[in-house]
Amino acid sequence: MKTSTKPPKPEEEESYEVEKIVDDRWADGVHYYLLKWKGYDASENTWEPEGNLQCPSIVARYRASKVRDAEAKQYARGIDVSGIWNCPSIHKLRVVNTVDSARLPDDFTYIDGYVCTAQVPQPSTVMFPCSCTDGCGADCACMQVPYYDADGLLCIDHSQCIIECGDACACSRDCPNRVVQRGNIIEMDIRRMVAKGWGVVSRKRIRRGEYICRYTGELMSDQEASALKKTHSTYLFDLDKECPAGRSAHFTIDAQFYGNVSHFFNHSCEPNMSIWGVYINHLDPRLHELAFFANRDIAPDEELTFDYCPNMQHARSSRSVQLGACFKCNCGSASCRGSVFA
Repeated sequence: MKTSTKPPKPEEEESYEVEKIVDDRWADGVHYYLLKWKGYDASENTWEPEGNLQCPSIVARYRASKVRDAEAKQYARGIDVSGIWNCPSIHKLRVVNTVDSARLPDDFTYIDGYVCTAQVPQPSTVMFPCSCTDGCGADCACMQVPYYDADGLLCIDHSQCIIECGDACACSRDCPNRVVQRGNIIEMDIRRMVAKGWGVVSRKRIRRGEYICRYTGELMSDQEASALKKTHSTYLFDLDKECPAGRSAHFTIDAQFYGNVSHFFNHSCEPNMSIWGVYINHLDPRLHELAFFANRDIAPDEELTFDYCPNMQHARSSRSVQLGACFKCNCGSASCRGSVFA
């Protein structure tokens, strides 16, 4: 390794300024930096021991760039987000970015359920538990209709809400009428998309009717949600699955700062997911949960999307439409409407 305390060919009375650090390495226990000298060609770069350097700001910038480069390589390979968000319950969820230098938002907290504001009451309608002990079937008090088939795939149309067995029911956690509450088991990547920001893809095939995840976040009143209209209306999702026609929802989920992987789902005018209302432990129509299911077979590495504004109803967009939020749609589908919330 060629080293020198000065660049070659200098005049003794000249001063020499470091332009940047090109590389570094260790040799015989000494940390060396490869320096590019200001006003000199790269062919005259020299290796200098760290002790000879008098440019702390340049060294600091170089070290920071190495950290960024190492992080970029990790993001390109895929990072398990359970460590990033300190949430061990996240099921095989990775973040991948080969597009730019963007990182997951620092102000986002991953949660499996809801964070409720003071204006959210306890559910007003209790559920009468079933007494099934051999698996719930046609006689189960909770099941108004069979919601899932033998493979656990959704088998009802979009006009119905799902009622799952609750904590007070006698059936076990393996009950076929407990799908949403068992949580997500699909392996997904939060992936950086060209022209779309973050999105989500599944690493494996998803079958039509398969449960994907819930929409979680901060649960708040309609009045509280209205106050957020100027900041992040696109993350507001009204609980309006069973609202009478012309009536607005009493409560809204805000996934801007709290939520799960659904925070990163993008819009599509031809989505591969749809949303169902779900009741677990109560039947209060104001406080149902929201669950995503595949509305068709989804191939591995296909982006998971839903329609933010299907017929201007039943979506987080229902509020955003009222608030005038509108932006260009980049879904690229054959039936793209050109804009979202318009």
